[in-house]
Amino acid sequence: MFGSGPSRRTVLKGAAAASSVVLLPSLVRAADEPRRGGTLRVAQPYNPAAIDPMTGRNLPDLNVLYAVYDGLIDFDPNTLVLKPGLAEAWRFTDPKTLVLDLVDGVEFHDGTPFNAEAVKFNLERYRVDPRSNVKSDLNVVATIEVSGKSQVTLHLSRPNAGLPAILTTRVGLMLSPTAIKTKGPNVDRIAVGTGPFKFVEWQDNASFTLVRNDKYWKSGLPYLDGIKISIINELNTAVRTAMTGETDLAIDLQVPQKLIADRDSKLVVQTGASLVFYGMFMNYARAPLNDARIRQALNYALDRDELNKVLNAGLGEPTSSILPKEHWATDPSTFNYYTHDPDKARALLKEAGFASGIELPTFGWADQVAMQRQELLMSQLARSGIRLKLTPTTPQQAMQNFMLEKKGEILISPSGGYPDPSQSYEVQFAKDALRNAGKIELPGFRPLMDATESAQDQATRKAAFAELQRFVIEQALQVVQYIAPGVSVMSPKLRNFETGIIGTPKFQEVWLAA
Repeated sequence: MFGSGPSRRTVLKGAAAASSVVLLPSLVRAADEPRRGGTLRVAQPYNPAAIDPMTGRNLPDLNVLYAVYDGLIDFDPNTLVLKPGLAEAWRFTDPKTLVLDLVDGVEFHDGTPFNAEAVKFNLERYRVDPRSNVKSDLNVVATIEVSGKSQVTLHLSRPNAGLPAILTTRVGLMLSPTAIKTKGPNVDRIAVGTGPFKFVEWQDNASFTLVRNDKYWKSGLPYLDGIKISIINELNTAVRTAMTGETDLAIDLQVPQKLIADRDSKLVVQTGASLVFYGMFMNYARAPLNDARIRQALNYALDRDELNKVLNAGLGEPTSSILPKEHWATDPSTFNYYTHDPDKARALLKEAGFASGIELPTFGWADQVAMQRQELLMSQLARSGIRLKLTPTTPQQAMQNFMLEKKGEILISPSGGYPDPSQSYEVQFAKDALRNAGKIELPGFRPLMDATESAQDQATRKAAFAELQRFVIEQALQVVQYIAPGVSVMSPKLRNFETGIIGTPKFQEVWLAA
């Protein structure tokens, strides 16, 4: 059977309250007939670390990945309801066995056949390759069986009801086995998938060039001739390219850019609910952040309402949780667990042996908007005796320094949401997760995590997520500031574009009006 999921209202009840008015051009101009042709010019602020799903590290990587790769399972961008992808159907034959029935007749961009052997090759690579950053996504998979030319059976070590949704993201994106075998590590710099667009060129920190896959397996798609993505690090500069007509679309923006674009009546500004939160990742495997009192002090020192007012014009959602309040898996009782309490923060520091305060080496992003956010964070924390020694750099270098090279104690960074909430927790707090710099799990985490995956109905899963959420928040494993609204700015010629709740666009059904 096909996967099923909740409605948008169930996923994010009252999303407009968390984000501002939602303006979706795909709905406003639904009467338009799709038009073939044209190259979409896109501005995005961040240069990917890699365009191999296995070794990439940041959410904006998916802007390119979803254009050149197809997932085993797809999803509706607004409701997260699962739908067929390269797997035309899937089913659990028992709680620990997932069967995928694959589409026949598909080829990778280099002519390599897509089949069950290719799926097994990709999934095994994601699971065990020493360079893989996504092993935690498949840690529940014990063995992978080719059960037919177009069928793969995943045998699990324990039940995981969220696995089909996980196969919509990085570990579900299929690469050409031929390209992997012939290019080796260089596959980080190229992309050979089955997707609607073919990779042409990546000029580092400058641009991506993609062209239509004329042999795409979905009849009639894509509509565009190609996509040219320009990497423009400063968000204000990126939005101005849309204002001047240099680009058709600017993505991965924030509320300050919305306010700039609102002044131009010729532009369409798309603002909607998202699962992207702004937080602080900590290496809690070593001193001093192995002491929960210091992590809690960081949380009490923040004035989240001020952050949201200053940085988001009040349009974000201040929170201690990694999921929005409206999400079906969120427990409202711990959503705002940490109130702004500098006295309590100082008391916790004193109790932990830092009566004179503490200095924490920290990595952050170097763009103008990030620096404004980080400076406000630092000023708030300083009032409680917490001094962040900030090293600003590019997003990919900050991730490299903190997550892989284990430098510093904190990384200030946004983090994306996922179609299944179990993955939102797994990719941050599992011992083998990329975003867990210390590579440890606190006692008590794993049984709570497993309970969210083994539950077979949503009511039971919701109760399990409430317990997991409380544990993560009470142990202060993150320093969440707010859930951010998604912001994109575009030409009125652009049709059928939306980033959805996840915050990453898919371009296969986008077109440009004449």
